[in-house]
Amino acid sequence: MRTFAIELRKEKRTGIFPLMFAVGILGAAYALVNFIVRKDTLLNLPLAPMDVLLTQLYGMIMVLNMFGIIVAACMIYNMEFKGSAVKKMYMLPMSVSSMYLCKFIILTILFFIAVCFQNFALAQIGIAGYSFITAMPVLSFMLFVSSRFENMWVPLGVGVAGFLSGMALATSDVALFMVHPFVVMLKPAVAMSAQPDLTVVVIALVETILFLFAGLWKAKNLRYE
Repeated sequence: MRTFAIELRKEKRTGIFPLMFAVGILGAAYALVNFIVRKDTLLNLPLAPMDVLLTQLYGMIMVLNMFGIIVAACMIYNMEFKGSAVKKMYMLPMSVSSMYLCKFIILTILFFIAVCFQNFALAQIGIAGYSFITAMPVLSFMLFVSSRFENMWVPLGVGVAGFLSGMALATSDVALFMVHPFVVMLKPAVAMSAQPDLTVVVIALVETILFLFAGLWKAKNLRYE
């Protein structure tokens, strides 16, 4: 709990709190305004109401979430590299892997709050769970990448490349492409149904755990050069 409290105080200085709240509010506002303006058009589509909301509105919200995660993951570790602070932590009576885990938890909680804002606007909390789970591989992957590179432009570039390649592969039915975390996050947006895909959920959970443990292991066993 002490490490978590310290991390909370540190992250307040990074700007990720207002960033993730802004992502949630903007996503909710987009869904509400878009639905108000296009209500008749959307409801006249030959799909169930929730399928319409997911397929017509969630795509833009998902892009907003993805770039929110990418930027937040870059920001959350940028402060640790200033003045070689993260290297000095290995000399202190604290666990660097615990610090990494606390960052993951804080980022996850903030993202979940943002997703809830957005999905309350869509009036379907079930979708909130699905969109949250499928985004977690990107969150855990980007935190892992950000923790390994001092230059913030490297993880930012990785995130943009992941988004572009994910967009190109998301509509494919090739199961192998699901190892790409950005493809997993994009799946709900390219689906034509609001019903969660169990296979996508399982893959998302497995990838999230793998990237999380990879980051924890790196933090514990490999010091920063």
